[in-house]
Amino acid sequence: MSDFDAVASRLAAIRARVVAAAASAGRDESSVRIVAVTKRLDADAVRAAYAAGQRDFGENYVQEAVAKIAMLADEMPDARWHLVGRLQSNKAAVAVRSFSLLHGIDSSSTVAAIARAASQHARVADLLLQVRLVAANGATAPASDGSPAGQEGTTRAGVDPASAAAFLREACVHDGIRFVGLMGVADPDGDAHPQFAALRELSVQLAGLGLER
Repeated sequence: MSDFDAVASRLAAIRARVVAAAASAGRDESSVRIVAVTKRLDADAVRAAYAAGQRDFGENYVQEAVAKIAMLADEMPDARWHLVGRLQSNKAAVAVRSFSLLHGIDSSSTVAAIARAASQHARVADLLLQVRLVAANGATAPASDGSPAGQEGTTRAGVDPASAAAFLREACVHDGIRFVGLMGVADPDGDAHPQFAALRELSVQLAGLGLER
């Protein structure tokens, strides 16, 4: 099996799972967007996914992504690039120019840096507010690197759900940004459904506070 065929086969399997899950939940499958995370993959792997119909791609590292995006820009003019890793404020200007959507935003200083960069480039940056998800037992989700609660880790990033409204009110005084949704990372050892159900409910509550659902 060629590399292209292997990528196409994996994408087809993922799409089939999405269709089945959407049907089970009573959702329109077209409302679910698959983001193919391509960090540390070479350009040929991205090309194969694009040729198989994939249009949304996620990258973790700004500098690595910028080179890849530039290399593929002419071949993939309608690709949408997502920054799914943590954004450092000093890389906000590059990120605003390069990505369609910035995930994992949970810092007022990062919001301010993005807003400044977006205004300088006469753009509006679309953002996802990261909310800290809580496991069913009430404990904060453990770090993805295995570190115990209380240490820094990807899964524990995010604003506290009770603080999300205040965060949005403060953030939305800035021009050049638009929060278009929420995101969170569930505890992989617990039931993800109640965690994401709570996140969905929070998104409903936050509609009208600068969050476009």
